[in-house]
Amino acid sequence: MITVIMCVAVTAALTSGVAQARAVDPVAALAKQLKSGHGVHFESVSKTNPDYGVKTRSYGDLQFGRSQVAASNIITTVDYGSLTKLAEEVAKILGLDPDKFTGSTQTITLKDYYYVTGGLNDILLPEGKIWLKSKNFITRPGLGGSAIDVLSPRELKALLADVDGKKAGGVVDGVPTTLYYGSNVLRTTLFDIKISIKINWKLWIGDNDGLIRRVASNENLVLSIKPAKGAKPVAPVKMQLSSDTYLSDWGKKVWIYAPDDRLVADMLDQLTLPPAVLGTIDLGD
Repeated sequence: MITVIMCVAVTAALTSGVAQARAVDPVAALAKQLKSGHGVHFESVSKTNPDYGVKTRSYGDLQFGRSQVAASNIITTVDYGSLTKLAEEVAKILGLDPDKFTGSTQTITLKDYYYVTGGLNDILLPEGKIWLKSKNFITRPGLGGSAIDVLSPRELKALLADVDGKKAGGVVDGVPTTLYYGSNVLRTTLFDIKISIKINWKLWIGDNDGLIRRVASNENLVLSIKPAKGAKPVAPVKMQLSSDTYLSDWGKKVWIYAPDDRLVADMLDQLTLPPAVLGTIDLGD
């Protein structure tokens, strides 16, 4: 009898120990990773409007700061699917190399500026320059490709507080995971355009370390344009976006720097007509 009781007690203790080991708070686990000079690697596939089959593939590294993603270095390629021939025809009309549409681009995003090279961006580059630089008006370092920011402790906490459910997620990146899933609706208005986004999302989180190993989202976007006074109503514009991202190498050392200034051209300067050109335009009285 004593032996049986001992066995039951040991089994209960071991089971409790496993349960406690798995009860890792994902928000706390993420916050612990947000240290300057450390980061994570990612690989992602995004699709826009399945009727066309356009796919964007990207991979790169994210550098963390004390409380958020501080910088990102991302390589992106686009597969235009059924629109590939159209893209090639447009390139011919513009007298461009078709590879400028389908070639890869590299984007380095820091706190205040982002830098891009490759693809169509090279058309704007003056001789001797490799990178275009622009102010971060609406961009910021991060994964991109999704309306949810799972690398923000605040947003991750909000998502996990309102999940629709969870279940075993299988092994991802060699780690057993739990799959969390849910949905959110975002609504806003911009320049008399009503924007509605319904997001269905999934997160695969490591059982033992609480770190995100995969994030997938499907977004249904509806743009409702307010017609001018007396004009006919405009049909809403609908678009579907989806992304599937894998995260690995959590805690790796990552330092991302701006390119050498000698190789950088300011995008605003390249898009602005020089005074010599403006002087030839008759603007009237």
